[in-house]
Amino acid sequence: MTHHTTITLSDDEYAVISAEAAKSGKTVEALLHQAVTQRLVAQPDATRPLTRQELQHYLYREGIAENIPTNEPDTLDEEAERQRLAALFGQGKPASEMVIEDRGPR
Repeated sequence: MTHHTTITLSDDEYAVISAEAAKSGKTVEALLHQAVTQRLVAQPDATRPLTRQELQHYLYREGIAENIPTNEPDTLDEEAERQRLAALFGQGKPASEMVIEDRGPR
């Protein structure tokens, strides 16, 4: 069984939704259906804690996380960039030593 509902949108609201639908290659109806399904129907049961995967997908959908981890090892380029940044920002004393110095004599 299916149900049909009519909603009223302002020109501005429709323009935003229409642009987002075009960007994702979907129809306006498909985009709204997906949004309703993700927001209301597919929400996890509140009586149990979220699994790691559910939490990752939730953070991604809400725009808090930029991507969902794939748990694949870093490429050589990614590893080299990580090493470069570690060397760049890891210069000088460790923060733990600075805290100990700031405490002064005992």
